[in-house]
Amino acid sequence: MRNFTVQSLITLLVTSSAFLLTPMRSDAQVNMNRLAQVVKSCQEDMLSPDYYKRMGFSSDHIYSNNKTQNKQRITYCINSRYHYSLLLTKYPWLDSTGEILPGYPGSVLVGSLAKYFEGIYHTSILDCIANQDLSSEECPLVARFIANGTALRNGQYYNDYTVNVCPSCVVAHDEVSGSQQEIFKAFVQWFLTLEKTQRRELISLLGDGDEARELRLVIIGEANTAEKKYLEVRQGVEEQEQERRRQEVLGN
Repeated sequence: MRNFTVQSLITLLVTSSAFLLTPMRSDAQVNMNRLAQVVKSCQEDMLSPDYYKRMGFSSDHIYSNNKTQNKQRITYCINSRYHYSLLLTKYPWLDSTGEILPGYPGSVLVGSLAKYFEGIYHTSILDCIANQDLSSEECPLVARFIANGTALRNGQYYNDYTVNVCPSCVVAHDEVSGSQQEIFKAFVQWFLTLEKTQRRELISLLGDGDEARELRLVIIGEANTAEKKYLEVRQGVEEQEQERRRQEVLGN
């Protein structure tokens, strides 16, 4: 998967190896081989100081000894990366459509929009692109989804899609943070370079109609199911480990 670092630092105790050794079988809506790859990458990255340093996070944000928080980081990552992998599977051409900003592939922004832009404000992203004007009534809400107005590294954004999927995107975003106009224009320019069929496919995903909304929810639902499966397996592994410790105490 694009932009994922492969570090061999901290893994999640026994959960890592045990989960990856669990026989992979196909569950409804969950590709277990894909899930195993995502779990491995998230366990390597989410507890790696180097991963956060690459994005410029301050040192007090880089690592925590809080096991609950660390588990949450990995879980957020798994959901985001599984969602992104589903998007690239459904639209394989997205991976070669270039960047909206240096280091910021358009595919990642599409993934973020597909994850969070649910059309609840009845805002037309197509009209916004057509007008290419943030001051038009169609655009302010769209722009808010396309470009966060503050630097991602300034807050606790561990559950943010971009942070979990694409470190170089965070750097690119934060270099122009506060400039929604610049990121919006870059997105529009990128969108207009796509082939006509590709533009239509993206609007069928990101549009404000019922079918587009349903398609986004299907992809989100599949990522949520993968997260649930991971949590089930992790709980089983933790229970087995606890029982093993109990037996050791009893001398069995």
